[in-house]
Amino acid sequence: MLALDPPGAERRTVAEAFSAAVTGPRAHGYGPPRDLLLGVALRLADGSVVHGGGRVVKNVAGYDLPRLATGAEGRLGEIVRVCLRLHPLPAATRTVVAEPADPLVLEPLRPACVEYAWPPGHMLVRFESPAAPELAEQAQALVGGEIVTDDEPLWAEHRELAADLPVHRSLPADVPATLEELRAAGATRIVGRLARGILHTDAQQRGQTPVLQSLEQRVVEAFGG
Repeated sequence: MLALDPPGAERRTVAEAFSAAVTGPRAHGYGPPRDLLLGVALRLADGSVVHGGGRVVKNVAGYDLPRLATGAEGRLGEIVRVCLRLHPLPAATRTVVAEPADPLVLEPLRPACVEYAWPPGHMLVRFESPAAPELAEQAQALVGGEIVTDDEPLWAEHRELAADLPVHRSLPADVPATLEELRAAGATRIVGRLARGILHTDAQQRGQTPVLQSLEQRVVEAFGG
């Protein structure tokens, strides 16, 4: 299994997904796209092809070209070949749907996904392992809610809620305050990685000015912006 599940996956090539570094709910437990890319071949502007990485996880000496290429959106070159890290298909899955809670209390249970969706304003916690039924019951004891056994339709619908929405990033500890700020800024939909601070929202699309990070602000000022 390639643990990369961005919205609109059927409309993307593998190269496009890594070039844009798009993420989905499984990024919580399996890591962002750069953690899934072991090796890469890039076609440069002059037509030459360069290779980086390899076939195993511990394979980097010098610049980590696969990580540099992930999210570069083609600026370093066109991704023409990749070597990917795969995971076993889950033997069982369960999802807990509950009111938003502190996701840190769930970390010892190693959930594959911890998501937020507003509206309706709930938290989705998915377990993918042979012990998923037991882990879901433990999570339910911690955060309440209900357990969904046949959960793939739920996740198929949830993933697509983030389609075409800009990404707003915040520190995980600041997510509760960020959610309130986004709603106050006019957001009508917020979806994302609750414990990772990766939120998809339409607030910016509705005319809001994106907040520049400190490094971005310094670059703008340095060039007279």
